[in-house]
Amino acid sequence: MTRPPKTTLRLIAVAWPFVLIVILQTALATFSLQVTSSLRAFVTGESLWSKGQHDALYYLNRYAESGNRSFVDRYHQAMAIPMGDRAARLALEASPADNAAAFEGFLKGGNHPDDIPNVIWLFRYFRWLPIMDASIRDWRTAEGVLMQLLPIGEGIDASRHISDVDRRDITRQLDEINALVTPLTRRFSDRLGEGTRQVQTVLFAANLAIALLFIALTVWRLNSFLAHRRNIEEQLSHSANHDDLTGLPNRRLFEEKLAGVLDNAEARHALMFIDLDQFKAVNDNGGHAAGDALLRRVSRDLSNAIRGSDVLARLGGDEFGIVLPNCLPDDALRIAMRLREITESIDFVWSGHRYSISASIGVVHLGGRGYTLQEALRAADIACYMAKEKGRNRVHVFETSDAAQNQFTANLSWVQRLHRALEEDRFQLFSQAIAAADGSGEEGEHCEILLRLEENGKLLSPGAFIPAAERYGLMPSLDRWVIRNALDLIGRNAGAAPGTYSINLSGLTLKDDTFLPFFRDALQRSRVPASVLCFEITETSAIENLDEAIAFMNAMRAMGCRFALDDFGVGMSSLTYLKRLPVDYVKIDGSFVRDMLSDKTDWMTVEMINQISHLAGRRTIAEFVESPEILAALRTIGVDYVQGYAIARPAPFEPGPSASAIEPRRASVG
Repeated sequence: MTRPPKTTLRLIAVAWPFVLIVILQTALATFSLQVTSSLRAFVTGESLWSKGQHDALYYLNRYAESGNRSFVDRYHQAMAIPMGDRAARLALEASPADNAAAFEGFLKGGNHPDDIPNVIWLFRYFRWLPIMDASIRDWRTAEGVLMQLLPIGEGIDASRHISDVDRRDITRQLDEINALVTPLTRRFSDRLGEGTRQVQTVLFAANLAIALLFIALTVWRLNSFLAHRRNIEEQLSHSANHDDLTGLPNRRLFEEKLAGVLDNAEARHALMFIDLDQFKAVNDNGGHAAGDALLRRVSRDLSNAIRGSDVLARLGGDEFGIVLPNCLPDDALRIAMRLREITESIDFVWSGHRYSISASIGVVHLGGRGYTLQEALRAADIACYMAKEKGRNRVHVFETSDAAQNQFTANLSWVQRLHRALEEDRFQLFSQAIAAADGSGEEGEHCEILLRLEENGKLLSPGAFIPAAERYGLMPSLDRWVIRNALDLIGRNAGAAPGTYSINLSGLTLKDDTFLPFFRDALQRSRVPASVLCFEITETSAIENLDEAIAFMNAMRAMGCRFALDDFGVGMSSLTYLKRLPVDYVKIDGSFVRDMLSDKTDWMTVEMINQISHLAGRRTIAEFVESPEILAALRTIGVDYVQGYAIARPAPFEPGPSASAIEPRRASVG
C-alpha cells in the first residue's frame, strides 16, 4: 500500500479546519432553509386554520339570521379545514406517529401538498421547543372551544326548519364561542409568530457564529502561515549565512562583516586566516565523521578564546577566518598565538586513536593603509600560506617588505596568468634540434619540443612560469596542452619521413590516472604513430615513486612510445635505478657539459655517465652543447647525440622534411 506524499499530508493538515467549517456552514444553511420553509408552511397552515374557524362561525351566524340553508353548506366547507388540521395533529401525537394520516389531514386543511412534509417535520422534531409547545397548546385549547360548533351544526342539519327562539339561541351560543375562540386564536397566531422570529434569530446567530468562526480560523491560519513563513525565511537566512556543520558564519557573512570593518578605516583592525595542519590525516584515517567532529571541536574552542566583538567563520574545508574590529597589532598577534596554542593542545580521540593537530595562522593588520575586500582576503591568504611554508604550526604576519612573501605572491599571480593563458590559448610550441654527435644524420627530424608563453607581445621562456606551475599543480594541464597541439602539428605532416619528437612530462602527470586515456584518445584523433614520440622525464620525478613511474612508462611503451631520462647525473644515486627504468635515452645534465672543458671533474662525470648508459643499453644525449670545442670533446668521449646552441637555437615548431638532417659540424654558435 503506497503512502500519501508528505506534501499531501501537509495540505490536509492545513485545509481540514476550513473544510470542516465549510461543511458545517453548508449543513447549517441547509438546516436553516428547511426550518424557515417549515415555519412558513406552519404559519400558512395556521392562517388557513384561523380563517376556517372564523368562516365557520360567520356562516352559522348568517344562517341563524336568514335561515338560508346555503350558509349551512358553506359552514361545513369552512369547518372541514380546522377538522382536517385536528385529524393531522392527532395522527402526529399518536404513538407511533402516522405520517400518512397526518398528510391527508393537512391536505383537507387546505395546505399545499409541497408544504405538508415540512409541517409534519417541524411538528414531529421541534414540538419540544418551549415556544412550539406553547403554540400547540393554544392550538389544542382553541380547537376544543371550536369543537362546540359541531353539536350546533348537527342540530341544524337534523332540523330543516328552526324557530325564532332556536335562532336566537344559536346566535347566543355562537357569540359565546366566538368570544372564547377569538383570543385563543389570536394568542395561537401571536405565539407562532414569536416562535418563528425566535427560531430565525437563533438560526441567524448560528450562521453568524459559524461565519465569525470561519473568519477567526482564517485569521489564525493566516497568522500561523505568516509566522511559519517568517520562521522559514529566518532559517533560510541563517542557512545562507552560516555553516551547517559548525553553526559558525560562512564565507558570505564573513565577507560582509569584513567589508563593514574596512569601511571604518579610521580604526585599527585585524584579519586572520587559520588553516588546520594534519587535518587530512584525521579525515583519511578516521573518516569524514571524525573530520566533522574535529571541526566542531575546533570551532567551539576557537569561539571560546576570542573576544565578544570578533567574528569567527568557517570559510570552507579546514579553513577558518576571524575579523577582529578595533584590535591593535600587538593584541592581534597575542590572540593569534593563543589560538595556535589552543589548537595545538586539542586532544582529539576517535575510535580509540589519538590525533594531534596544529594551526597555521596568517595575520593582516588592516590599519595604516586602505585595503579593499579582495586585497585584505588575498593578504590573509598569503600570510596563512607563508605560515605553512615556514614549517606549519606558526603565526605569520603579512608584511609588504617580506622578500619571501613577495616571491610567493608572484608565484600566486602566475596561477591566474597560466589559467588565463590556457583559456586564451596563448602558449606556443618551439623546438630545438637533436643531432647525432658523429654528424651522420638521421632519417627524419629529431628534436625536443619546447614551450613558450606569449604575454603582452613578448615570449616568456619556461623558466619564468614552470616553477609556479609545478608548485600549484598546473603542470598536467600544460603537459596536455603541449601533447594535444604537438600531435596536431605532427599529424599535418603525415607524408614526411618518420622522426623523433621529444616531449617533456612532469612528475605530476606520472601520477595522473586520467592521463593514459587522454593520450590514447589524442593519438587516435591525430593518427600520429606513437613510435615517433619520446617522452622526457626527470630523474627526480622518476625515482620519487619508482614503481609508479615504471608502471606508467611500461604502459606508454606498450603503445610504442620511447622515453628519455632528463637531467641525468644531478643525483648520482640515480645510477642505481638506471637499470630498472625502461628508458631509451639518457640526457646528460647540461651543468656538467657546459664546463667540461675547464673542469676535469665534469669531464669525468660526463664520460662515466656515457659509459654506464652504454653498458645499460641506453643511448646518450648531451645538453647545453654551446661550442664546437664541446662538441668535439663529446664526440671523442663517444656521446651519441648532442643538443644546444652549437647545433641549433630553439625555433617555432614546424615539423617537416626540411629539418630531417642536421650536421653538427656545420652548426655555428649564436
